[in-house]
Amino acid sequence: MEVLPIEIFGVAVDVPFPAPLGYGSAKLDDFAAKVCDPQTGLGLRPDQIHLRKVDDLFDYELKAVFFGDNGSLNRTADRVKLGVRNARTAGDWTIIAQTLTRFFNLMKFDKKTVTHLSTHVHAKFDTPEERDKWLDQFSHNALVHKPCALGYVKIPDWEKDIRVLIEVSNAAPNCVFVAWDTQFVNDQEWETFIGSLVHVMENSVNFFELGFEPFKERV
Repeated sequence: MEVLPIEIFGVAVDVPFPAPLGYGSAKLDDFAAKVCDPQTGLGLRPDQIHLRKVDDLFDYELKAVFFGDNGSLNRTADRVKLGVRNARTAGDWTIIAQTLTRFFNLMKFDKKTVTHLSTHVHAKFDTPEERDKWLDQFSHNALVHKPCALGYVKIPDWEKDIRVLIEVSNAAPNCVFVAWDTQFVNDQEWETFIGSLVHVMENSVNFFELGFEPFKERV
């Protein structure tokens, strides 16, 4: 099994609401204030949050950009999305885990709703030749120029299928890009659950004979 250091990683969640929320029902001024709370919210500044409102029914969008443009929050009438990209260290993961935990505690989603989770890493081989040789195991046709791996796996204690994609990274040298897509129901003990996501990612990619070193302490 190849065990690789992680160069870059990111996480995104997308949660559809059970039914669209009109502008009045969404109470966005209250929501924005909670997002800015440094103790229980995401600790954003008011100038990082913006609202586009066209009418009083469903045509509105609240957007926030933070973490130096690497974090984003987007809320519309039918869903809310949160994402963080370009993370690199163990400290970054600690901040992401805290942000996700506070987000789910803040939203108080109906326990029947489902989150769509997407995560990704760029993991580094020593040389591009070693990377390409490893990826060649997934080539079953001489006409395939750049092989990749794609599969749906199941792991213990995770109800949904996990879609795993592995291909050449276009963002970091000598790296493979690994992406995960899955779902979970919003009835979790969030701090423990969010902390387990790293293990879910690694356990599911182990089926492809790939593993990861711990997040770097510093870059």
